[in-house]
Amino acid sequence: MANATSPSIDSPAIDFDRHRFFDTLIAGMADLLETIVGAEDACAYVSSIAARLGSDIEKQYKTALGVQNLNRDQLLAALIDLNKRADGAFFIIEQDEDHIVLGNCKCPLGNAVVNHPSLCMMTSNIFGVMTANAVGYAAVDLEQTIARGAPACRVVLHLKRTELHPDTREYFRDDASAASN
Repeated sequence: MANATSPSIDSPAIDFDRHRFFDTLIAGMADLLETIVGAEDACAYVSSIAARLGSDIEKQYKTALGVQNLNRDQLLAALIDLNKRADGAFFIIEQDEDHIVLGNCKCPLGNAVVNHPSLCMMTSNIFGVMTANAVGYAAVDLEQTIARGAPACRVVLHLKRTELHPDTREYFRDDASAASN
């Protein structure tokens, strides 16, 4: 018999919901991966997952828009829309024919990303895959990231080959994927 003065199990003040569950899960997985295999290999694992995810997301946008390939405007709209759907807040800072600079003040991965820069490979790979497939080539520089303690992210998408920084990741059009669409 329940005590009349104790709260119902439905109403205790417990700070745990779906977002907290996924933040804890993702942060725990990233921490374990980075600890066991090291940061570089953790980045490779996350990159592999993100590349597949990026290809799937790209196909969904192309199907929804009824196009075989995204043009630059559609690509930018898709990247911004995707992150908004994932509860991120990416926006265009500047762009020209050679590069696009994006900012973000709210990571789609929530608090899980803090101190787990390997998770930034989700952004690098999804943006890199989609951009390379749209324009033929992309190099992604994660100049600032929330994961590394910055208040916001600054992501540069290079659209033409350029001198690469040590942490820059290059992406090339997946011609096999483009031909099958």
